[in-house]
Amino acid sequence: EIAKLLKQDVNLKLFVVGHTANVGSVEAGVKLSQARAEAVVRYLVDKHGIQATRLSSFGVGPYCPVSTNLTEEGRAKNRRVELVQR
Repeated sequence: EIAKLLKQDVNLKLFVVGHTANVGSVEAGVKLSQARAEAVVRYLVDKHGIQATRLSSFGVGPYCPVSTNLTEEGRAKNRRVELVQR
């Protein structure tokens, strides 16, 4: 759906922001979240032909949870990628 949206609006640019739960060190979480965001960018570029210059990846680790980190269900919700218009 995101690739379809990007193809429909050729001027749309996105920040691809990776997140993690608070398992492990903060440094490891930031590194993992950056890799998660980069994987989404690579997928959109390689599989859907989206120009890489339209996408910027960032990893914020465990700093912006949307749910509790006290349960596995909450941690699963915190492991995500969000797309933000630039």
